Amino acid sequence: MLVVRGKLDNRQAIVNIGVQRFTPNFAGVEQTTPASSMPIASYRALLDTGAQRTCLTYRTIAAENLRRHGKKFIKNVHDENVHSLFMVTFGFWCSELETMGAQESGNSYFGLEEPVEVINIADNDRFDAIVGMDVLGMFDVDFARTGEFQIKLG
Repeated sequence: MLVVRGKLDNRQAIVNIGVQRFTPNFAGVEQTTPASSMPIASYRALLDTGAQRTCLTYRTIAAENLRRHGKKFIKNVHDENVHSLFMVTFGFWCSELETMGAQESGNSYFGLEEPVEVINIADNDRFDAIVGMDVLGMFDVDFARTGEFQIKLG
């Protein structure tokens, strides 16, 4: 089972994620040339159970060359604003892989099957994204009083 593990840093749960621009796959269209591999960059993301939506900073949106597909008026605890909407493929970088009770070291990537609609947020120095309940609600997430946390991905 893939598991993302971490320890709170300054009372924040930070994990590594990967995002890429979502490209629709049209059924019936066959590829004529071999697929080129696309590296998946790692970004720091805050796990936020109080956020309904997943968000990316302006810097991350620019780095991934994402294209806005719409806008939405959104209220949060601070204010009300119109945010841009982007579709991405989304996943978690995992530092450990549990297999049949044994632990193997390595770096694995767990990508979600369906694209995720994200909104833009201001840049900051602590993280590049916020993972909201739209994504976290798909998994078992555990927080311990020791400050350790885990997301069970499979």
